[in-house]
Formats: sequence, structure tokens, C-alpha cells
Amino acid sequence: MERQEYLGIITEEEYKLIDELIKNGQLKEYHYLIEMLDKEKNELLFDMDKTPEEIYDRIILDYLKKVKGVSMLVPGVSTGIKDAKSGVSIYTYNGKTKKNGIKVDENTRFDLASSTKLFTVIEALKLAEEGKFDLDRLVLDYKNGKYSNLDIPVDKMAKFYYDLRTDGRLDERDDISLQEFQRRLVSTRIVKDKTFVYSDIPFIILKDIMPEADEYFKKYFNEEMELLQTSYDRSFGVLTGMRDRETVNDPKARVMERYSLHPGHAGLFSTSKDMVKLFEKLNNGFLSNESIMNMVTPALDTPILLNSDGTIMYKKNKDGYSSGIQNVNRGMGVYYKHPEGIRVSEIVDVMGDESFAIAGFTGTWAVFDLKNGLTANILANPFSDESEREVVIDNKKFSITDCGKCFENGTRFKVSGKISKVLDGEGNVVGNAPFTRITNTLKEAQIYTLLKLRFAKNVLMRKAEAEQSEVLNEAVVNSFEKERLVKGK
Repeated sequence: MERQEYLGIITEEEYKLIDELIKNGQLKEYHYLIEMLDKEKNELLFDMDKTPEEIYDRIILDYLKKVKGVSMLVPGVSTGIKDAKSGVSIYTYNGKTKKNGIKVDENTRFDLASSTKLFTVIEALKLAEEGKFDLDRLVLDYKNGKYSNLDIPVDKMAKFYYDLRTDGRLDERDDISLQEFQRRLVSTRIVKDKTFVYSDIPFIILKDIMPEADEYFKKYFNEEMELLQTSYDRSFGVLTGMRDRETVNDPKARVMERYSLHPGHAGLFSTSKDMVKLFEKLNNGFLSNESIMNMVTPALDTPILLNSDGTIMYKKNKDGYSSGIQNVNRGMGVYYKHPEGIRVSEIVDVMGDESFAIAGFTGTWAVFDLKNGLTANILANPFSDESEREVVIDNKKFSITDCGKCFENGTRFKVSGKISKVLDGEGNVVGNAPFTRITNTLKEAQIYTLLKLRFAKNVLMRKAEAEQSEVLNEAVVNSFEKERLVKGK
């Protein structure tokens, strides 16, 4: 392994660690990265007679096979990836917004669901930087003591530190008035601290207590970041990712939307291109490094929950038996990469240690690695007005990585709503594959594709330097520093 071959793909620190692991014969979690890079290096050396454009196209084609496979199993999908160092942007659009609907394209807006929380957090951090909002103050200090039960710091509330409860449901199961909704929200109380229970309530409250939240949302995201397709407003563009009633998926957001309230936990619509643009703005300093580090730092000094006596806390299954250590992997509205090396499904393994990710129920996912200049997102539409449809996998094998399953050629999927039933050759149901697991298949494929492209550019640039060829150097730059749009047939 030659050091100069890998720098620019992985960090200096990662190289030293990998090199040490190799020397000690302890590759562990890094073996996949070494295998992938070595395989790619050999293929590139074998293809050195090919043009940079041909090499670029070969890598893209390999990625598109995965995209097309996933798009067979969901009504519509949009993906976006960006490597800031090589300059490569790739967007794919497949499927339709619904049965007999129009094709998904770069302007199709998807329901972000819980991924909305990232926007709320960025807005809060930006307001704090400008001295308009204080994350260290207590929640009850805002809105004239409106949330009188919440004698807790805003920062810790937004980091899921507390288990918060209301004295009634906030979703549409109860046909509640605006007055009753607000009364229930104000009744929010602390049930327990140090829980890291995932909840929407902290972000409904966070958006409510921020000053002029809707106006600053437009200022920061629509004007300064120029995310023109990102909005709570559903009166423009082609929408997908919704239920058949043509409304936002999240039940609490539906209630708030009814009363013209813009929630902080869900309800936003956006596109893959806007999500990449969000990464570019963050990568170029829209938030300070201090704010970013605050976002990805948990509310505890330790990444593992401890009991009151200092012993390690364990998860318990329904029978009371231990099922693993209680790890902390949530920062301020985002998932961060666990420092103990524990794999989190929202963050692809090869991303840097300061990466963070978001995920939403409708099939949305995005990961941001600002340090290494990488981002990837998937926007999927699991909902359709088709009662059921059948798909036969005929592109060799189809691997749903998050399930650890590989389905053979000829496997049939009966897709109904957000669940795919898996049938064998005789029509027997042998399992199921939720749409979230299906879209997870694309996560590692996206990051590997970016790393391969970066690696290919490095190899070709070194060849150009060795040959002192300005023509080859220009061809490499032209091949990689461009945007690729791929639309489904």
C-alpha cells in the first residue's frame, strides 16, 4: 500500500491507522475499504489505455445498476451525491410520483418527514451565532414562560436528552382544535432525563420558541442558500412521498398544517439537488465549525449510557434479558458516527468521524461529511395509490444490504404500501423487505462510488504528471468536474 495512492481519498489519520492495522494483521472494520481501493486500483491500472471519460462512465454505470434495482421496488426515487474534492455531482431520477403519475425528475419535491429536523437545527444554530437565540438558556425562559414545566436547557432538549410527554396526543387520532392542540403542547413535562429517546416534541417546541422562525427560515434557506425547492408550501411543484390523501405524511404535521403552523419536526418538501446544495453551503462555512461540532456532540461526555452507580447500562428485551450496551449516537437532531466504532445504519462506515446523518419515515436519508467533502442523499416515495404491484428481479442478484439478504434472479416482490413481500419461484412468501431497508441498499453504493471517482481522478492525475501531459490533465479535469443527470426510462 503506497501512501500517495490513497491520500485525497482517506485522511492522513485514517491512512496511518489503516497502515498500522495492516502491519499488525488487525484490519477489522477497515478491511472493506482496503479491498475496495485495491480492487479499484488494479482495474484502473488495467484500464490505463482507456480515456478518463471511459473510466468515469464505467464507475457511473456500476452505481446506476444499484439505483435501477432499488427503483424497481419503490414507486419513485431520487438520489444525489457530491464529492467536493473531485468536483463530481451525480443525480438520478427513477419511477413515478404515483400510479399513472408523471415521472420523477430533478424538480420533483419529496416529503422529507423527520429529515426536517436538520433544517430546524441549522436555523437555531445560525440564530445563536447571530446573537438572536441562546441555546444555553432554559426553555421556560422563552415565550414568556409558556413552557413552564421545562426547566431545561434548549441545547439538551434538542439533543434528545430528556423523555418529554404531553397530557394528550398531538396527532390526528383526536380531532382536536387549535386551542386544544396548543394546550396539550404547553403541558409538555419531563418524564425522565438521560434517555436519548427519539421524539418529535423537542423540535416542535424548538421551532416554536425561536424568534420569527418562519421569516428566518426563508432568509437562511430560500434566500441565502438559494434552496428554492425547499419549503413547507405545497402549492407549487410536483410532489411525491405522500399518502393518497395528498397531504403530508406525518400525523402531527397534518394537524399543525391544518392550522397554518409550520412544524420543526416534519412537513418540509425538498429535492435531491437542494439537499446537495445544503451540503455545499455548510461545507463553505454557512455555520461555524464550533456550531457544527455542537450539533454532532451528544449531551453526555460518554458515548455509552451509565447507571446511577456508574456501571454500564444495557438494553433489555421484552423478557428482561440483556440485548446489548445502551449507546448514544444522537446529537442535536442528527445521528453522528459513534466514537467507539459501533455501526449505525444511518451513517455509512467509510464516512469520516465528524460525519452526521438524518433519516425520515418516508424513505429520506442524507449523510454529510464536511471534513472530507462528501455527501449523499436518497429521497424515496414508499406510498402509492396502487393497491399492490408485482416486480420480478431479473438483473442477476439483488442485495438488500441492511437486511443482510441477497435475492436470486427470478425472485418476486409484491409491493403493497410500504412493505414488499418476497416470494420464491413457487409463489410462497419467504419474507418481507420494508422500503426503508430497500433504500438502505443505496447508501454504501453511493459513498463507494464517490471514493472510486476520487481515486480514479488521483490515479489519472498522477499519470498526467508523470507524462507531463497537459492534454491528459485537461481531459481528467473535464471528465470529473461536471454534473451528471440520469433520468429513468
